[in-house]
Amino acid sequence: MKSQVVVHKYGGTTLKDPRQLRNCGENICREYKSGKRPVVVVSAMGRNGDPYATDTFISLAYAISPAPAARELDLLMACGELVSATLLAVQLQELGCAAMALTGSQVGIITDENHGNAEIQAVEIKRIRQVLEAGIIPVICGFQGVTASGELTTLGRGGSDITAVAMAAALKLDSATIYTDVPAIKTADPKLVKGARPIYQLHYQEILEMAVEGARVIHPRAVERAMADDIRLVITSLTNGSTAPTEIGPRHSTGKGEGIIRAITHIIGINQYKFDLEPAKMAELLDEIATAGINLDLINLADTGHSFTVANTDTKIIDKILENRKIEAQRREDCSKISLIGVGIRGVSGLMNRIYKPLTAGNIPVYHTSDSYTQIALLVPQARLSEAVNCLHQVFFGEDDMS
Repeated sequence: MKSQVVVHKYGGTTLKDPRQLRNCGENICREYKSGKRPVVVVSAMGRNGDPYATDTFISLAYAISPAPAARELDLLMACGELVSATLLAVQLQELGCAAMALTGSQVGIITDENHGNAEIQAVEIKRIRQVLEAGIIPVICGFQGVTASGELTTLGRGGSDITAVAMAAALKLDSATIYTDVPAIKTADPKLVKGARPIYQLHYQEILEMAVEGARVIHPRAVERAMADDIRLVITSLTNGSTAPTEIGPRHSTGKGEGIIRAITHIIGINQYKFDLEPAKMAELLDEIATAGINLDLINLADTGHSFTVANTDTKIIDKILENRKIEAQRREDCSKISLIGVGIRGVSGLMNRIYKPLTAGNIPVYHTSDSYTQIALLVPQARLSEAVNCLHQVFFGEDDMS
């Protein structure tokens, strides 16, 4: 079965309307008629604002209640994938390929009980094998599973990627193909940088860092699972033309023309807080913030002062904690985080100067920097984000500079 079975995952933008559904169906049928046995995983159709998108369903719940129950929210969010799977199965049948829509529960995706962000604990593939052996294409609802007690759960936003990798691992395959609206992952967000270049090979660690730091191309937990099970991921589109896909795996060497900086990502909607507190009081503050479940980033704890960043959505909670503790803080609003991603970049001679010098020349403020083995991060004003990313992209990916 290993030589024949292939896993396809189709993102929401590839399924958003009848024309796109037919394109997906024709691609799957081509594989099927060539002798392959596709296992198909789908996301909800379209994006925010489209009638069956996950965000659309969520907005309906929040229009009724400011805090809908997590269990009911999971049931509601799972509807988008059910619509996609059913319609794609109907499309495949119309094209002459036997197909069957299946929920996460029906294919045996067993999760823990963490509604809204569940972890897959097991995949029972008996049903999938039966469907495949009957010559039928399974079309699986991504993003969802079921607990041991029978409760429906969802895997977190973008969780259909996790479903696809989990299915590939359970079937003992060595790859999975993810179809999205771009033919390959780019060196920066193409909506921000017109000259963003395709990246044809990425190491698991590189794409994991990119996914965590704002590149919405694949779910980080899907990458982690692929890395653990040595599953090669292929990112492509149905209309890739002559553009080669991006392959993600254990890249053993740097390709010709590849620089040490592999990509530039960004996250918007960040606030920075700066404090002048005694270490003991700062530790107490950090403890309370952790108890509130808030993720901090770009943390600096030094004799000269302390600082950290949080998402704009967490600002009200942080402000309330500070008010209750009677702590004064300087708050810098409307910031963005830029991350330059690469493996083995810490300590590279002259690299920070190549980053900082052009930003200074362009009078773009840099509020904070940090570095690790795989990332150099910068905090900049959100109003200057596009300018800063394009400036850095020219430095590292400009036509005259591929080093």
